[in-house]
Amino acid sequence: MARKLPLFVDAEQLHDVLGLPHVQIVAVDPAGDYARAHIPGALQIDMPDFTTSAPPVAGLLPDEAALAEALSDAGLRNDAHIVAYDRVGDGQAARLLYTLDVMGHSDLSLLDGGLAAWHEAGFELEDGQPQAGRSAFEVTRQPDGIADRAWIEQHLDDNHVSFLDVRSAAEYAGADVRSARGGHIPGAISLDWLHFKDARGRLRPRAELLEILSQHGVDSQCDITAYCQSHVRSSYAYLVLKYLGYPQVRGYPGAWSEWGNVDDTPVRTPSDPA
Repeated sequence: MARKLPLFVDAEQLHDVLGLPHVQIVAVDPAGDYARAHIPGALQIDMPDFTTSAPPVAGLLPDEAALAEALSDAGLRNDAHIVAYDRVGDGQAARLLYTLDVMGHSDLSLLDGGLAAWHEAGFELEDGQPQAGRSAFEVTRQPDGIADRAWIEQHLDDNHVSFLDVRSAAEYAGADVRSARGGHIPGAISLDWLHFKDARGRLRPRAELLEILSQHGVDSQCDITAYCQSHVRSSYAYLVLKYLGYPQVRGYPGAWSEWGNVDDTPVRTPSDPA
């Protein structure tokens, strides 16, 4: 029987299943970095392979055909439990897992702490190119996990819908402007994604996460949409909420790179009148 892995795994848990046929490890990594050092047997995919853009909007989901092609090129299989990692803070690996989840593949894990955690645990790395070859990965879009601009505009005044802004406090306030306009979606809760991590950059214990979310007024009974600038940080938040058992969670792939770069979406800053 296949061993079930949790959504967040540590290096020791991953090492225990290394080489098992039902587990695929994938590095979200540029090809050159992957070739220099990766977890043994890991596949390779890079962010531009499974995202697209329509400048100035970044981080969009490609259509299903393009995603199926990219995931097949990477060698991913529908019958595998896929464990993703990166070397840049877990956000890019989380974005891959978000994409897989909303394309119908729910057997997923994130290596907590990424390649650094594996190295710190003393486990071996290898170099070279991926060995798996091409697969035939099939995708089925799951709309309940995806929020777009139109959906958000329709639900701005819905008391059963909550928007979670996981950018920095400065971005939320409009002091750090990374699009044409700064600020936040009206009514959005500000909770920097880094609060989900401890001083080592690892996921905090469940009880601490629940307390943090409670203190910020994140209601588990709401339909929650997480967003950031280009849905990297908010993909991590999406996984955290899923891990905690929140029943309805969405991601907004266009994120602030879309909302803040058009001139007809409502934007709020702390200086705005209540």
